[in-house]
This record gives sequence, structure tokens and C-alpha cells, in this order.
Amino acid sequence: MIRTENIGLDLAVVGSGTSIVGVFYMNVLAEYRTAMLIWCISNVLLMTFFYGQYRKWWDDCLSSEVVCAMYGFMLVSGIWGLFNV
Repeated sequence: MIRTENIGLDLAVVGSGTSIVGVFYMNVLAEYRTAMLIWCISNVLLMTFFYGQYRKWWDDCLSSEVVCAMYGFMLVSGIWGLFNV
């Protein structure tokens, strides 16, 4: 039997991690096409995560913390990329 509460956290972690890799390619390495390809994968994962949260298949604060950390990385690396790439 599938435990949906674990699926939400897994989607948040894998989707956010994949997105962070894309952000690194975009903001640090300036490889835009590679970043966009990576984001195609992370967008599907995170869209599925948020859809499941909307449907109340899972709802835990740890998943939200993972996504918040992802956006924190995006903010810092974006600022770094503006001034160093």
C-alpha cells in the first residue's frame, strides 16, 4: 500500500534538489539551455507536489521547509550570478 504522506516529502526533496541543480547551471555556470532542460524535470515534480498538497494528499511543514530552502538558494545564487558571471 502506498503511503501518500511520504510521496509529498519525496517530491518536494527531489523536485527542489533538481531545481537547485538547474539554478546552479543558470546562475553560476551561465549554461542557460542546460538549466532549462533540468527545470523541465523539476517543474513536473514540483507541480505534482503542489497539486497533491492542494488535493490534501499530503500536508506537512517539512515539505514546505524544503521548498523554502530551495528559494533561499535561488535568491542567494541569483544575487551572486548578477555580480560575478
